Amino acid sequence: MKYVAISPPEWLLKSLIYQINPRTFSPEGTIAAVTKELPFLHDLGFDIIYLCPIFEEDDSTDQRFWSPRQKKSGTNNPKNPYRMNNYFRIDPEYGTIDDLRQLTSEAHRLGMRVLLDLVYLHIGPNADILKRHPEFAKQNPDGSFICTEWNFPRLDFNCEGLREYLWCNMVYYIGEIDSDGFRCDVGDKIPIDFWVEARRRIQAIKPDAVLICEGSDYSYLLRGFDTSYCFAWHEGLYKVLSGKMTVAELIKEEKLRSKNVPVGGLLIRDMENHDQVTDWPERIEILAGHDGMELIQVLNYAIAGIPMVYCGNELADSSHLNMFSNRFFPGEYEATNRELLKNTESAKRRCQIMKTLNNWRSASEVLRRGGMEFLDVFKSEDIIAFKRVLKEKSVIFIGNFGENAEIVPGDLLAGHDLKMSNLAELAGNTLKLQKYGYAAFEKR
Repeated sequence: MKYVAISPPEWLLKSLIYQINPRTFSPEGTIAAVTKELPFLHDLGFDIIYLCPIFEEDDSTDQRFWSPRQKKSGTNNPKNPYRMNNYFRIDPEYGTIDDLRQLTSEAHRLGMRVLLDLVYLHIGPNADILKRHPEFAKQNPDGSFICTEWNFPRLDFNCEGLREYLWCNMVYYIGEIDSDGFRCDVGDKIPIDFWVEARRRIQAIKPDAVLICEGSDYSYLLRGFDTSYCFAWHEGLYKVLSGKMTVAELIKEEKLRSKNVPVGGLLIRDMENHDQVTDWPERIEILAGHDGMELIQVLNYAIAGIPMVYCGNELADSSHLNMFSNRFFPGEYEATNRELLKNTESAKRRCQIMKTLNNWRSASEVLRRGGMEFLDVFKSEDIIAFKRVLKEKSVIFIGNFGENAEIVPGDLLAGHDLKMSNLAELAGNTLKLQKYGYAAFEKR
């Protein structure tokens, strides 16, 4: 017996999630700089923005409590966005609480939604709340804090006081700032009953507020969360691009994974986020070039799930980014120079692609709710093909990660019109695809 997932609200289904790390989003690195760009993003059809953590960070230089990745970055930046001192304050690096109010107000004026990033598994070792309530964190017999793998004190969800404190934090940002929901860092490492009650409380204020789980326990979609990450998907795509996995193997993994997802559960489809641009050897824009990145973006919109795009992807940005780099501690890294990139031909082309995709998803009920079936008719290790169906409407996607290929679809495309394509040619009954070529067809 398969169980049924929570049904996300229509506003989450109709668009994608556009992730913003303010540190690397622009050279300014502030909330105000994000607000300034909202009209541009809205014009491209982005309706949901999710901000990486902007709350007060621990600025201790004691590297015993730095994460391994923070040290490895070489920036010598003591501030880690995922090691917070105070959940109720905005870090001065990003601006003020009024800046966040203004961003949210402007986003809502434009018809956009704003999601904030919650980091509740652990906390900064010098947080004032731990000085007042050391029982909020797990402790060793000698009174020292038990830390997570990132060297931060682990919060203790057996403590009712901690739960009330964190629920109040969520209610504050929904009720006072008018946020639309939260992305929950390593959400499935926190007891599900905490999130169930959190959901009840925030939806008592805003009934269509959402929770997004950064995790892989898909049972959390049954009660607590509207959608969940799918780490294996972007990791698999990266392996395909790197020649370490075939598309056939990627599809096999996807079919197995889908058996663990509750009925109606939708996973996030992304290629890059703040973690990947920090950890992976190369940006996708460099590894696969513009054509490879375009193929992936269209694929992630067409396949079942909720697409997520990382800031700068819409500008074909290949900057050397790192989540621990900011304007005060840049290290060897960069921030996205948005104004410079907007004038490049690659950015203009990508912006048009993203605008087309955003409009398509908003208008297509098939992409939002259609069933999903992989097509095995092409007998290739490098071709990914699937069909989405909802009643009499359907979408067919065919993409090529290998060398030039010729495909004879037979009557598969009967009644379908070409929606968008690149490096593809339909000649008679033969579809020719160059490397990173794709074609998407739609039957209305």
